[in-house]
Amino acid sequence: MPRERSAGGVVYSVRDGEVLVLMILDRFGRWSLPKGLIDPGESEAAAALREVREETGVEGTVEARLGETSYYYFDADRGRIAKRVVYFLVRAQSSEPVPQKGEVAEVAWVPAGEVLERAAYANLRPVLEEALRRLGVAG
Repeated sequence: MPRERSAGGVVYSVRDGEVLVLMILDRFGRWSLPKGLIDPGESEAAAALREVREETGVEGTVEARLGETSYYYFDADRGRIAKRVVYFLVRAQSSEPVPQKGEVAEVAWVPAGEVLERAAYANLRPVLEEALRRLGVAG
């Protein structure tokens, strides 16, 4: 079975004392987090920052490794694929998001207290809970 390694970010910003988390509406119409494949020779953290920038236009700085998720998906050409995604806590250095055409339908800054409810994929919950814990925000 083919395997893929990806990296992504829980990107946050603080505005007027409120913690906001950057979420994407993926091409399947589900709210998620920016992530993508790790290029050969690229570190997990560098891949996470690159994918955040490519999918959202937001630059950031990695602050911590949050954990990882694993799941399977089906590809018409390659069959069933095992995917592992490592996530990092990323502090936004720029805040004007621009969705990547063809990959991301929408990008939004979501109040931290709403991200667990908005996240469409159950496997994101532990990563988001860890991010909120580190940010001192109740989820």
